[in-house]
Amino acid sequence: MLQTPSSPPLNRFFEPERLAQVLKAVAFWVFFLLVLTGLRHLQLPGFGTAAAPIAGALLLAAMLILIAGLKTWDGELTESIGLRLHAKIPSQFFVGLCAGIGVVAVMMVVMVTFTSLEIHRSDHDSILAMLGISFLILFVLALMEEVAFRSYPLFKLLQAWGVRPAVYITSIAFAFYHGLAAENLLGPGVWGLFYAWMALKTDSIAMPTGFHVGLNWVQAWLGMKPKYGESIWELSLGSVGGIADAETVGLLMQLVLLLIGIVLVERLIWLRSRTD
Repeated sequence: MLQTPSSPPLNRFFEPERLAQVLKAVAFWVFFLLVLTGLRHLQLPGFGTAAAPIAGALLLAAMLILIAGLKTWDGELTESIGLRLHAKIPSQFFVGLCAGIGVVAVMMVVMVTFTSLEIHRSDHDSILAMLGISFLILFVLALMEEVAFRSYPLFKLLQAWGVRPAVYITSIAFAFYHGLAAENLLGPGVWGLFYAWMALKTDSIAMPTGFHVGLNWVQAWLGMKPKYGESIWELSLGSVGGIADAETVGLLMQLVLLLIGIVLVERLIWLRSRTD
C-alpha cells in the first residue's frame, strides 16, 4: 500500500515537487475534457443508445494511451495509480457490484416505506436482454469515469497533498463533471467519496468500478437511466401520501451518505497515520 500522510503541513503544499504532481493531475483532466468535448461534437449518428458506450470506450482508450505515455515520465506508474493487474480484480469488482446494488436497494426500500413512491413491474418481456445490454453500457461508462477520476488524478493528488485533499478534490471534480450545479455535490459528489475511499483502500479501481456499475445498474432497472436501456420496474407516486415527501427523504439519505463517506475517509486517514 502506498504510504502517504493525510496531508502535508500547510507551508509545504506549494513546494515545487508537490505542485508538479498536482499539475499532472490537472493536465490529465484537461486532456479528458478536451477529448470528451470532441467526442460529443461527433454525436455518432445512427448508433442510438450505443453512442454513449462507444464514446466512453474511445475516451477510455485515449486515457489509457496517455497513461501509457506518462508511465515513462513517472517511472513505476501503473503500480501506483490503481491500474495494476492482479488476481483480486474479479473478486473486488464483484464485491463492489453487490455493494452498489445493495445500497440502491436499501434506498428504494426506505423511499417506498416512508413516502408515497410506488414500484410497479414494467410491461417489457426481454428482461435478460435488457439486463445484459444495460450492464455492458454502464460498465464501459463506469470504467471510463473511474479511470478519469480515481486512477491517475487521485493518486497524483495523493502523492502531492495526501489522502484528504486527494479524496475531496476528486469528489468535487466528479460532481461538477456531471454539471455545474450545487445539487451535484450531494449526488455524484457524495458517491465520489465512496469511490475514492475504495480505490485508496484497495489500491485499485476494481472495487469502485463495481460499486459504480451496481449503483447505476439498479437505477437503470427502475427507469432512472432511460438512455441506457428499458426498465424492469417503473416508479410512480401513489394516491396515498406517505409519512414524508420523496424529495425530503431523498435529501436526508444523501446527507446520511455524506456523513458515512466522510467518516470512512477520515478513518482511513487515521489508520494510515498510525502506520506512517
